[in-house]
Amino acid sequence: MNLTEIRNKVKSITDYSPELTVYNEQLDILINDAYNAIWTEKRWRWAQKVIFLDIWPDIVPLQPDGTTKNAGVTNNRRRVTFSGALRSLESYPHQWEGQIIEIQGRDYFIDQVISSTDIRLREPFRGTTDVDDVTWKFKHRFYDLPPDAIEILGLVHKDTPAAGKIPPYGAVRGITARREEDLNLREDFTSFYSEAYIPYGTSNVPPAEKCSATVEGIVGTIPGATSLELCWAFETDGGMKVGALSEPVIAKIGQAPGGIQLSFLTWDGVAVAAPAYTDDIDQQMNQFEGLRKRVYFNQNFNRATGVRLAGLPVWREVTIGSTFVAPGTPGLDTEPDAVRVLDTASTYTIASLTQVNPGNKRYIDYDGLHLRFRPYPRPIGSDFVYLFVAGAAAPNAINDATERQFRQWELRYYRKPHRMGLQTDTPEFPIEFHALVVYKVLHDIYSKHDNLSQAQNYDRKYQESIKRFEKRYVDSIDTNLVRGQFGSRARMNSPYDPSSLRRLN
Repeated sequence: MNLTEIRNKVKSITDYSPELTVYNEQLDILINDAYNAIWTEKRWRWAQKVIFLDIWPDIVPLQPDGTTKNAGVTNNRRRVTFSGALRSLESYPHQWEGQIIEIQGRDYFIDQVISSTDIRLREPFRGTTDVDDVTWKFKHRFYDLPPDAIEILGLVHKDTPAAGKIPPYGAVRGITARREEDLNLREDFTSFYSEAYIPYGTSNVPPAEKCSATVEGIVGTIPGATSLELCWAFETDGGMKVGALSEPVIAKIGQAPGGIQLSFLTWDGVAVAAPAYTDDIDQQMNQFEGLRKRVYFNQNFNRATGVRLAGLPVWREVTIGSTFVAPGTPGLDTEPDAVRVLDTASTYTIASLTQVNPGNKRYIDYDGLHLRFRPYPRPIGSDFVYLFVAGAAAPNAINDATERQFRQWELRYYRKPHRMGLQTDTPEFPIEFHALVVYKVLHDIYSKHDNLSQAQNYDRKYQESIKRFEKRYVDSIDTNLVRGQFGSRARMNSPYDPSSLRRLN
């Protein structure tokens, strides 16, 4: 059942079917609450996701191409410059924001990557002024989980040499969770492989507040009489950390084609923009420094009439792209990327409808809370280096193919779903149990109206169905699996037949 069918079934059973936008929105909220409650009830197999998580080795003065890059540092200043472009900062700049740079034996958090030759620290450098420092080292100490992650279920190296392994077990090195305080783990202990991961608290991004839109005199190619509903959110370290959305605003283009200029504001109407950085005086971070802005549009919106469609808003990223280009076109490969407005800018102009494509990525995280972990030991090796080839034909010439070192973990995690807002959105679990959402919603509705007998009736149906659901789809582990070994035998032999995986005893 999709969202419309679930809504209609609830209306049919309750014998109350008004076609009111406000009632439909309230009903959609109840449906999504029930959906999320079912989703988080157990560790369902269908709620798990597997991705390959990039490992970022240390960056040191000696580069993969054989050149050495020196750092220019000044005592009591936050700016650090390099004698040449660092390919890692050029290709993946946001991966290094919020990470560590060690200079002259002391660690500093990186606030922003300004360019491939320039970074800014969160606190002033304290040490000896040197224009040719070679003691620096970038250390990727923390790793962010994907924004839709609820919990890590498995994190493994699958490139471990298989020597000495007993079939059917291959080259897999599981990384178990550990508590740093219990084991006194050294932060800078490094190795080619990690033995454990340490949940390292959370990273919180503040919520955005409000915005305004201007269309008069704004240049663009958006057709006349087109309306868009827009909002924005803060973004910080790593490019994946996005906060809660601002209050939305509706903008309508005049009769002639044009653009929409979105202004980022606080609740009291003050522009959200960090002051321009001044190296001589900015020893502490300014307000809004390091907080870029991401812009979103509502897909569940009638652009001709300027009115929301039935249901909840569905927010999608506004992207950079203003023209359609062939894949691999040099210099234009970042067109599908999300808009990231500089922390010093208080406005952004949407100039083309190709920036608000309905296929753009959905907004998922609604609370600004982001989970992260620290691998122990910190992996510093790489399997190979993807070298940048200047002036080469595509795909080597595009920005995304610039130089980097390359290794990966395999991450299995418990994910959160996106909110159902479009009329055809469907719960992302097996269709034979979609009625669970209906039972849960009916229980809430009848409880609200003090009809306790009906509420108990649907609660009983829910509990009976959830048991069958759990029996079929809840994840389980082998009861013979003992942490640290595959079986309970002291000789570390497998209790299974290698060819069939049947138990031997």
